Amino acid sequence: MSTDRATVSIVKGDIQETPVNYTDKDLQTVRQMVERSLDLIGGLNFIIGEAQTVVVKPNLVEVPFETTGGSVVTDPRVLEAVVGLLKDHGVERVFVAEGKSVNLKHAVSGPRQAFEATGLAEVVNRAGGEILGWDEEDFVAVDVPGGELFESINIPKSILEADAFISVPKLKTHCQTEVTVGMKAMQGVFHVDDKVNYHNETFPWKMVDILRVAKPTLNIVDGLIAGEGYGPIYTDPVEMNLVVSSTDVVAIDAVCSKLMGIEPFEVPITRLGHTEGIGIGDMERIDVKGEAIEDVMKYFKRSTIWNPIGAHKNIKIFAGGSCRFCLAQVGASVKRLGYEKKLDDLEEICVIIGHNTPMPRRDFKNVYIIGDCAKDAKVEGKFIGGCPPLPSIQIAHAFEKHKKDEK
Repeated sequence: MSTDRATVSIVKGDIQETPVNYTDKDLQTVRQMVERSLDLIGGLNFIIGEAQTVVVKPNLVEVPFETTGGSVVTDPRVLEAVVGLLKDHGVERVFVAEGKSVNLKHAVSGPRQAFEATGLAEVVNRAGGEILGWDEEDFVAVDVPGGELFESINIPKSILEADAFISVPKLKTHCQTEVTVGMKAMQGVFHVDDKVNYHNETFPWKMVDILRVAKPTLNIVDGLIAGEGYGPIYTDPVEMNLVVSSTDVVAIDAVCSKLMGIEPFEVPITRLGHTEGIGIGDMERIDVKGEAIEDVMKYFKRSTIWNPIGAHKNIKIFAGGSCRFCLAQVGASVKRLGYEKKLDDLEEICVIIGHNTPMPRRDFKNVYIIGDCAKDAKVEGKFIGGCPPLPSIQIAHAFEKHKKDEK
């Protein structure tokens, strides 16, 4: 159960360089920011004591920093600073770990390759840490006391055996969960076969249940370059130059929401985490140390295009009783094709999605029936199943086959 109050620290720094090209000057600035943020909530001695083995989980997506302006993946400066501080604290082994993403479930590539592709592997090794892909180790079934969805959850063995577990997420908005910070980051801890389960409107319960058995000891949010808009992958960068820390994963989500101009209880995961006693989401019961929220917050663009109806003239979407998680998969596909400048070259595509969807009056040449709720739609088309359909890249690849004939 949660305590009566929680503490969250916010530290702002003078960042001069970029995550792609930085020197020891920026690294030392960020290290001082992280160290101060931890001192404000009790310091490493209080938080992890004499821990000898620590698992650190960053936000990791195989997207180059240049593509999104550093707004998607945990900043290497923050990760290098965290690992360095842990080593200097006396931690013998620091494992920087991440799991295989849903989009890579059937691919050869995995977290170790993603660490290499983003350059984070070099950063971790330089700081004295060790890269670990959770697809390379055993998972252990752990009973979930009070679990509402899960009787047991498979947890990476390294987390269970570590003396401390530290989450280092990126500050971002999200097309399905409003924000993605500490609580949403726990999706990365699930085994890849379990990640697609409950990736719908029951998702908040999924995150709450895993936090019942694998709650981070410490959360350090990378808010140097945050991400606004269509998160978690297609975000636009927002320079914040912040580090936010707390031992309470719900409280840090609440404060980070406020920093993005979003009320904490607008976010279902935060509300549920609070009412289920995972942590404290009520701002009246959170002590904010360091910077005042009102002095450093910005109003972020929200992920309004989670409902992609009308996003592009060549993609005609007809939705019945469909949830935002399913619609957002189509939205992510449209967003991806837009980034790749392929939308204007496509033939007209009709998408049927959701339960009891009204059928369009005219016949379309290219029809896709997307999601399990639409599988009985009375129309001829190609079916892409799932609840929701994952990975979204599958939808994008299907759409891009319908290129207009060049004459």
